[in-house]
Amino acid sequence: MTGACVVALGHEASGLWSNDEDLLEDLRKAAADSGELAWPMPLLPAFEKQMTGSKIADVKNLGERYGGSNSAAAFLKQFVPEKGDGDDKKQYPWAHLDIAGTAWGTTTNSTVSHGATGVHVRTLVRLITGK
Repeated sequence: MTGACVVALGHEASGLWSNDEDLLEDLRKAAADSGELAWPMPLLPAFEKQMTGSKIADVKNLGERYGGSNSAAAFLKQFVPEKGDGDDKKQYPWAHLDIAGTAWGTTTNSTVSHGATGVHVRTLVRLITGK
């Protein structure tokens, strides 16, 4: 989404953010079982504050220079609705895979040596079907 994930993880791993530990672990495992690498990244409150701390907007789409991939995940988080009422109100489980560094044939991915890799298609199929 930002290319900042390439700075953090290079071309070998996709960044993985989630607000739900079970979903994050299921995605991480599905990726590993598919021969793909999704590396868990922190969804830190400081980056969310960058997105919501504007004096003139409800949500900004740009954070500070450092931690750009975390800012991107915090930006996406702003668009996930909540469910429940009162104290039971909670955001729907969601995840973000940043494939900026892994979507093209610059990895050591043995499946594709050039062009678009289709990274995490196998991961998502495995997650959905369990196979």
